[in-house]
Amino acid sequence: MKNFKLLLVLLITISLNSCNSDDDLPAVELPPTNVFCYGDGTQEFNVTGAFRGETLEIATDQIRTQVTILGDGLTLDDMDEIDGTGPIILLDFYGDNTAGFQTGLYEISTLQESANVSGSFSIDFDPTITTNNFATLDDGLIQVSPFNNGYLIEIDATDENGDDFHGNYFGIVPIIQ
Repeated sequence: MKNFKLLLVLLITISLNSCNSDDDLPAVELPPTNVFCYGDGTQEFNVTGAFRGETLEIATDQIRTQVTILGDGLTLDDMDEIDGTGPIILLDFYGDNTAGFQTGLYEISTLQESANVSGSFSIDFDPTITTNNFATLDDGLIQVSPFNNGYLIEIDATDENGDDFHGNYFGIVPIIQ
């Protein structure tokens, strides 16, 4: 009986020691969401929302969905028009299906072919003036992934000045007509 008690205490001690918490695992740092970096990488802006236009067949093999990502300072008013001033990202996604916004990997290109995307951004967009300064995205990739009822749009690009432009938008992208 004495050996049995000793064995029982030993087993309990082993099982308690083997159930350490996960606190000793290294912390995984997730990339920030809804933040875009540009220029030398030290400049950044936050994004607060996005919307898309209806998917349109602009030619027999060209199907486009326009997506707009709004930065801090920009909102949609009651008439679904952009209000305020701030950063904005304009994207034209080209797919092979008129069913709607397609997920997948897109290559930044001026060609209006399936799996391509063209884009530009402005740091100080003002919808009340007609001449806003935009930088075109010249090279890179954009990944669109579904998540619950929204999307994760990850941009890893180079702009027309040769500067990096990267970040992600994580949220709902409703259709605005």
